[in-house]
Amino acid sequence: MLEYLFCALRNLGRKKLRTFLTVSGISIGVASVIIIGAIGEGGKTAVSGELDSLGINGLSISARGNADTISPKILYDDVKNCLSIKGVNSAMPIIMQMGTSTIHGKENEALVWGVGADAQKIIALKINHGSMFTQNDVSSHALVCLVDEQYAMATFKRTNITGKTIMLNLGNGYTELKIKGVVATGSSLLYNIAGDYIPYFIYMPYTTAEDIKGQVGYDQIAVKTISDNNIDNVGKNIVKVLNDNNGNQSFIASNMFKQKQKLANLLNIVTLIVSAIGAISMIVAGLGIMTVMTVSVSERTKEIGIKKAIGAKKRIIMIEFLFEALAISIIGGLIGIVFGIGTSVVASKIFAFNFDVKLNSVLISAGFAMLVGVLFGVYPAQKAAMLRPVEALRNE
Repeated sequence: MLEYLFCALRNLGRKKLRTFLTVSGISIGVASVIIIGAIGEGGKTAVSGELDSLGINGLSISARGNADTISPKILYDDVKNCLSIKGVNSAMPIIMQMGTSTIHGKENEALVWGVGADAQKIIALKINHGSMFTQNDVSSHALVCLVDEQYAMATFKRTNITGKTIMLNLGNGYTELKIKGVVATGSSLLYNIAGDYIPYFIYMPYTTAEDIKGQVGYDQIAVKTISDNNIDNVGKNIVKVLNDNNGNQSFIASNMFKQKQKLANLLNIVTLIVSAIGAISMIVAGLGIMTVMTVSVSERTKEIGIKKAIGAKKRIIMIEFLFEALAISIIGGLIGIVFGIGTSVVASKIFAFNFDVKLNSVLISAGFAMLVGVLFGVYPAQKAAMLRPVEALRNE
């Protein structure tokens, strides 16, 4: 086998430029599939983290009014009822309200979240600076808040603005809040692309949000279950208990974990389709291999005739040319892997986005490249093997 490989490399070295161009086609195909796969995996991770940071990872309980109810409300008794259901790990009221914030002389639109002290566990908030507000802050309606990194960078050009004060207006005048911590932004790439259209996030105790809004009640309840396997059953039990205890309104449980899985599956399909488009370039490169090998057979007709005249069998001639096609694929595949991984790493640094290269993506693209090389090398190899010695020797 090694002898065939060395012979193939020697033959390919005779036409360096032609070999280089053919190898480049395979390299570009392999690299494109790896990079596309890395973007897809990184996108799934980023979207999943973004949804987790919004509480989209368990159950979301919301209320809708009946005919005699103008504005349905969720109260803390409903939260306590959720906690009493078997399978519930934790439950937290959530208030969402668009507002206007003013800090350091800058006014910005912000999406205000009223959450509990255990928001880190339920909606996966990551504190980068300062600290999370405590249960005492919730109980005492403390005028404290958390802001995201993008908000800190936009207002003070640095990520740590703990201790600063912010003026917040939710429609009833401005209220002064002290920034207790700075949380990680879910997806920096999302903000890089559409930062002008996405509001900043501000988090505060839900009791404080109620005071600022001037209204009692919550928009929804975020529920984290003990296991992801029984989310639907837990949701049905919660809805039954809440409906039994509230005659004038009904409740709905949305399985946000399932919605996140559906989105992940959709991203998988999109990544697969785009990767398939990238793989077409390898098929085009395979046609290039066939063309180059066919020309090579024509150029080496006399050489093939001499080998057959001294006893070389059809099988030997065919294997020799197949190894040349395979050598092009292997070299191109290796270069493509290095280029694809290297580009993904560099792009991750430049765009602050995780290009997640998976081993299976690398192996599949490399395997497909070798398969293309062998398949498209069969015809010229068979053509060389079928040459008659006498006719081949006459060729000049």
